[in-house]
Amino acid sequence: MVDVSIAICTWNNAERLRITLDSLCKCAIPEGLQWEIVLVNNNSNDHTDCVVESFKDRLPLISLYEPKQGLSQARNRALSSTHGRLVIFTDDDVKPCLGWIEAYWRSYLENPSGYYFGGPIRSEYETQGFDHRLLDVAPLCVRGFDLGALPKVVEGDYFLGANWACPTEGLLRVGEFDVSRGLNPESGKVKTGEETELMIRLQEAGWRGFYLPDAHLQHFVPAKKCTLKHIASRMEAYGYELASRDYDRKDARLLFGIPRWMYRSALTYYMRYISKRMRCAPWYKEYTSFIQYIGFMKGVRQRLAQHE
Repeated sequence: MVDVSIAICTWNNAERLRITLDSLCKCAIPEGLQWEIVLVNNNSNDHTDCVVESFKDRLPLISLYEPKQGLSQARNRALSSTHGRLVIFTDDDVKPCLGWIEAYWRSYLENPSGYYFGGPIRSEYETQGFDHRLLDVAPLCVRGFDLGALPKVVEGDYFLGANWACPTEGLLRVGEFDVSRGLNPESGKVKTGEETELMIRLQEAGWRGFYLPDAHLQHFVPAKKCTLKHIASRMEAYGYELASRDYDRKDARLLFGIPRWMYRSALTYYMRYISKRMRCAPWYKEYTSFIQYIGFMKGVRQRLAQHE
């Protein structure tokens, strides 16, 4: 068994993947560490394979192909082929700091069981030509993630999929990623929450999250994600995901399969949004809250239907 496996899944992002792999070439590797990169091509139709081939003499790469579309599907394919005692998850559009691998490995040696780990994510925007007020309502995958300068056990926070790690022991205990969650271009809609749901299972099994400020990386955010349309779609998906795991009120009075109080709450946010927009006041918060509620209502309706 090797010490560390780095799991990367990619789809039609060859040039950003090239930057990610080049950054990994520069990471400091602790003396004697046995490591591997398990890279899953999730049915790409660009020049991903050529990029991967160009790094095989510089990195300990294991290249896999997963024809079934979906990030969770690809991550499960990676997990089926990792050999490390510690699995580090990241994306195909990041630039890890020089001590990234070392920080995770050191913390694992200090806490080899009972903890999973995560670090900060600093957003690298393709353009600064967007309304920066959007960052006040944007999800963490757009605005970044930071829990401070000190290592600590986290309570009530979940790490992002682009920068976290878990001992293989924990992953074997709780199982794979839920393939009904996560990004999938074939689904026709944005889905999220696959890594959060897995971390919840880890917590239910008695494991705790440990924040590592030294395990930081930069995450590329393209211009198309710095738009209200994209942020709203992610907030709707987040609302849906919240309902799918947190809502279980079967005694509510329903209207078309949705508790009536939710209509009132959604309408309140919508009216606030309309009022503020008419007055030329800042309205992003009210609008995205309304959209998140729409996602929450859809998730609740789906969950209640499953209990019928």
